[in-house]
Amino acid sequence: MNSGSIKRLLSSFSEFLPVERMIVSSGHRFVLPFWHAVSDVPLPHLSQLYRVPTVSEFERDLDFLLKNYKPASVEDVFRLANTKGKSDQNLFFPSFDDGLAECYHVIAPILKKKGIQAAFFINPAFVGNQMLFHRLKSSLLLNSITQIKPSGIKSAEQLLLKHFPSKNIRQFLHKATFTDHLLLDQIAEIFGIDFDHFLKQNQPYMYLQQIKELQKDGFLIGAHGMDHREFFLSSEDEILEQISASMEFLIREINPPVNTFAFPFTDFKVPNSVFEKANTDRLWNMSFGTAGIKDETMKNHLQRIPMESGVSKDGEKVIRTEYIWFYLKSVFGKNKVSR
Repeated sequence: MNSGSIKRLLSSFSEFLPVERMIVSSGHRFVLPFWHAVSDVPLPHLSQLYRVPTVSEFERDLDFLLKNYKPASVEDVFRLANTKGKSDQNLFFPSFDDGLAECYHVIAPILKKKGIQAAFFINPAFVGNQMLFHRLKSSLLLNSITQIKPSGIKSAEQLLLKHFPSKNIRQFLHKATFTDHLLLDQIAEIFGIDFDHFLKQNQPYMYLQQIKELQKDGFLIGAHGMDHREFFLSSEDEILEQISASMEFLIREINPPVNTFAFPFTDFKVPNSVFEKANTDRLWNMSFGTAGIKDETMKNHLQRIPMESGVSKDGEKVIRTEYIWFYLKSVFGKNKVSR
């Protein structure tokens, strides 16, 4: 049984455990939940990647957090980054990745209404709908498969066989990485899908002016890599280039009060030397991972909780399960981040 299956099992009875006590005794009274989008309408470019909460579900999650934690300010987060997230009171700070349009149109108004500060992490290559993230391309292609004629599927499979031993189109699309972006474009052409048209018609990302408005409203804007490629498949030089280039864009175009960076996908397998170099060269003031509730060893680095992981539709259960999972890992000495 993998960790996802175990977490789903734990979530089924998490509400019966005294998690409120576990919050204090765990030493993790500061939590950083993160999402990508919130929408009451279907989003085909996201639907194959993770579950997008509705507005009512998102507000319910925020209300649970507000009941059990105080909203943290940007200053609080910066202070706690220097203590590896150790807090003497229950605090939470939400964040949102990829700079999707829903951040501006749906999420920010809800946060402002509830008096919650948050961070939005953007990829410069996507700002203004200039380019489509390769995973969003995969989602669009997966959603279209049932409408494609058998001859189109066969052509796509023949294309895959030129590059991979398997021609399983669905498996490829679920696992496609940045290095497969040209193949995704070729499959889209076979399927009759125009990614450029989708960008113009649907405008899935925020524009620069909208991002600047979020900063004026008191939200923190951070970098998320130039094009959201997988760092665990990249060389150290490529990772540092992604970090430095996206941070340069951030400082030049946004000039936030605190320079922050959230690792795309995960910071798993990112060498410690990358963190050391980024801190030495002051590429950021603080950075963020996605490992959930864990003891972090790296300075100025905080771990966030994925709220769309599929553990549960209920954000309260996701948070509760994270605490239970932390305690279980502690028993086996797995509660510390290991890269």
